[in-house]
Amino acid sequence: EIIQDDYTAHPRLEISDDGKSVKDTGTIRNVPRNEKRFDSHIFVLAKEGYTSGRHYWQVDPISEAQTAFGVVPEELYLVEGPHAGTGEHCKEEGRAEVTCFGLTTTPICQRSWTCLRVSGKLQKIGIFLDISAKKMTFYNIHKKATLYTFTISDGGSQEGKLFPFFSTGPAVAKPDTEPLKIVQGFDDE
Repeated sequence: EIIQDDYTAHPRLEISDDGKSVKDTGTIRNVPRNEKRFDSHIFVLAKEGYTSGRHYWQVDPISEAQTAFGVVPEELYLVEGPHAGTGEHCKEEGRAEVTCFGLTTTPICQRSWTCLRVSGKLQKIGIFLDISAKKMTFYNIHKKATLYTFTISDGGSQEGKLFPFFSTGPAVAKPDTEPLKIVQGFDDE
């Protein structure tokens, strides 16, 4: 079961009591700073990560805001120093760092991202993570179509946990009043 971890949530994010939805309040909350809290990106991680098995969950609704979600490796938060908690460790071209896998609805495509062009509004997205097959697939639930499949290893073995992450959009965006909701499908260890 995916429960969002308030300990990692950016101070603008408000996690529901059941940990199943997140919304951007637009206001920095007074929360303790820690090495795992996102402080420059409006992100939150799930409390539990995965090292094996197959896992499926859905994100609903996908609003007009620029949202992002996927998985990040545990190593992302083992880094100390000025980038701790920033989410700035994802691999870019030519840099041998941690690779993050995810889908974003932002119209801006950064060079380190695999950018997809999707027609129409995304209403509900399914995410299937198969660690033994080293694949993560995104589905458009409404259209019953595959959006994209990532290979989650660069030929090496997957070490450490993969944590689901969620973002309600960039810090400069107007907060969306509609929360991102996580609907659990199944875990097959």
